[in-house]
Amino acid sequence: MLGELKILLEEEQYKPHQIIHSAGQVENRLWFLQTGFARTYYFDQTGKEHTLSFYLENEIIFSHKAYWKEPTDYYLEILMPTTLISLSYESLRNLEKYQETQTLIHIFNRQRFYQDLFKSRLMTWTAEERYYQFRKSCPDIFKFASVRLIASHLNMTRENLSRLMGREK
Repeated sequence: MLGELKILLEEEQYKPHQIIHSAGQVENRLWFLQTGFARTYYFDQTGKEHTLSFYLENEIIFSHKAYWKEPTDYYLEILMPTTLISLSYESLRNLEKYQETQTLIHIFNRQRFYQDLFKSRLMTWTAEERYYQFRKSCPDIFKFASVRLIASHLNMTRENLSRLMGREK
């Protein structure tokens, strides 16, 4: 299986601010973020931008909808020079004959489930609780993402986030 998998993997290089997937499209591959930083985001009905997720080195960018060939409602943006290792969802489906692949898909689904669960819980807390919980669970994001993007992710204003961050100094 490993030899078959290696043949199917492709390395991709991206520059900052490249959009590599747009809302309404069907993603055709998953990625392993080897180096760099990325995020997913969407626009609500009023045109306001909301950051859904951040991705750091050694993380998998996997979409349930894309795996099932359904269009997604978000954009995937590269935020700094990034190297991705990609695998098409079609190739992944062809590798499902191997138990290891089924285990990987299960892991991807669990990872996505827990990310979604954390984000759902995060939105039930006050702005201050959201900030502290996110800061505690994802401290590296604060090294790479702008205050604007983090505030968008936490559903608060930049000013409120800056005030909360200022309290820690």
